Amino acid sequence: MFHRRTNHSYKDNELITGDALAVSLGVSAAAISKAKRFGRIDTFENSRGKEYYHSVISVQQFLANKDRSHVTTTTRAQKAVGMDNLAAMGVAHIAGAENPDFTGAPQANRALVEGIDYGKILEEKQELEVSKSEKEYHLSRLARMKADEMEGRLVDKQKCFQKAYQLGAAIQDKVMTIYSRIAPEIAGEFREAMTKADLPTDKITLIMDGMEHAVGERIRKACIITLRELSEKKEDDILA
Repeated sequence: MFHRRTNHSYKDNELITGDALAVSLGVSAAAISKAKRFGRIDTFENSRGKEYYHSVISVQQFLANKDRSHVTTTTRAQKAVGMDNLAAMGVAHIAGAENPDFTGAPQANRALVEGIDYGKILEEKQELEVSKSEKEYHLSRLARMKADEMEGRLVDKQKCFQKAYQLGAAIQDKVMTIYSRIAPEIAGEFREAMTKADLPTDKITLIMDGMEHAVGERIRKACIITLRELSEKKEDDILA
């Protein structure tokens, strides 16, 4: 309520500004403005027609009419001694439950105060801090990966798999054509050696019958085994 000069007898030296009242209470100027807006503290007109607060009455009204169930942040004094918002909430609720007459905490809120699980609140706070740390870690990791990608030290995993598959397929195609090129050469070497040894032509023909195919099959199977062994290697021993 705003009291006109004609409705009170307080002297100017008893009246203070909102900022001075905030400092006196150890709260923010916004808290004083909010208390005034909701009619929790009165204001008084000074001799110059300006709206001021009373240095004693306004302090008493602020403390007496404070709804501690709505406390969410620390006061300046609490922050100065290292308290955080959760601790300020706990102090306000405990004070309201233990001595409501002194603090002015409404009796209707007492059941709410008694039902608060402070252990759960602390646990949720710890989980929030962990989640925040994890988020910061992943954001920094993402930023580092992005920087590595831009600098050429990091490549797309899907593109790597695609290139590796294409390279593997090309190697397989080349390896699986070895036997068709090597088998005739080996068979030719055998035929030439037997001819130089003056073996009869009919015997050479009999010996070489199916030789090229047999040699080719041996080479082909050896290539398949080698390719299978390579495909079964893990990332850790791919170069072993």
